[in-house]
Amino acid sequence: MKLNEIFKASLLTLFITLFGLTVHAQDKIYKRDGSIINAKVKSVGEKTVIYKRSDNPDGPEYTILESDIAKIVYASGQTDTFEGFDKGAAKNKDGNNGKHPKYGKNIFAVTPAAYTASADGTINDVAIGISYERLLDKHGRIGFIMPVMLAFSSGKDYNNSIVNVNGANITYGHYTTAYLMPGIKFYPAPDRVKVRYSIGASFFCFLGSEPAAVYDANSATGNYNPATGTYTYASGTYHYTMYGLMLSNSVNIVATKHLFMGIDLGAGVPVSDNRYANGSSIGIPVPFIQFGFKVGYRYGA
Repeated sequence: MKLNEIFKASLLTLFITLFGLTVHAQDKIYKRDGSIINAKVKSVGEKTVIYKRSDNPDGPEYTILESDIAKIVYASGQTDTFEGFDKGAAKNKDGNNGKHPKYGKNIFAVTPAAYTASADGTINDVAIGISYERLLDKHGRIGFIMPVMLAFSSGKDYNNSIVNVNGANITYGHYTTAYLMPGIKFYPAPDRVKVRYSIGASFFCFLGSEPAAVYDANSATGNYNPATGTYTYASGTYHYTMYGLMLSNSVNIVATKHLFMGIDLGAGVPVSDNRYANGSSIGIPVPFIQFGFKVGYRYGA
C-alpha cells in the first residue's frame, strides 16, 4: 500500500513537472538588430511571421517581417534560420541587415565601344572612354558620374561633305572630339539589387575639330572671287565647342561583388553649337543619340 502511494505521488509530480514545462515552453525569435522576442509562433508565411507574446498567450497576435528575423528557435529545440543571416553582416553600415552582400560605392569603368549620331547626319562618331561614378547616399540610389570619351569622326561627318572639288580630291584626314559629360544618376531600386535601371541628366561639352571649310555637293560653298568667277576653298583645321543637356537611361549589372557592367542610351540637345562658325554653312543645333557599353570595377566603402 505504501509503495502504491509512492508510485501515485511520483506520477503526480511528473505530471505537474511536464505541465509546468508545457506552460513555460516558448519560442525565441532572434531579430537582426540583436534583440530577442519570447513568443509562441503561430505561423510562418512567405514574407511574415505571426506570433503571440509568451507572457500574454491570450493576447493579440503580432506580425513581423521575415527580413527582420535572423532565426527562430522553437520550444522543441528546432531552429529555422532565415536566408542571408550573417552576424557580422547584420551590423553593416549599408543597412542591408546582412541579407545581401555589401557592394562598394565607387565604380571605375572602361567604355570600349560607343556610338554618337545626330539627327542631321553631321555627327556619326565611334568612341572609346572611361568613367568614374560615386554613389552618394547610404542606399546607393543617387550617384554622380563623370564620363570622358574620345570620339573619331567618320566619312559621314561635316554635313555629308564631298571629296572632289573642281576635279581635285579633297582629303580631310582624321579628326577627333573629346566628350565631357558630368551628371547625376537616380536608381529606383536599392543598392542590394544586382541588376538596376537608372535614369540620369548630364551636362555635356564636346571639344572637337573639323575641316576649315565644309563642302556641300549641292551648293559648292567656298570663298568666291568675283574677279575670276571662281571659288577657292579653305584648308586646315577648325576647332569648335558644343555643349548642352542630355538625358540618359542605363541598365547596370553587378555580375560579382566587384565586376560591373553597364549599357547606356542617351539623347542630347545642344544649346550652343559653333561647328559652322567657319562660314561654310549656317547650322541650327540638332539633337543626337548616344549608345555605349562599359565594363568596370566596383570598390570601396
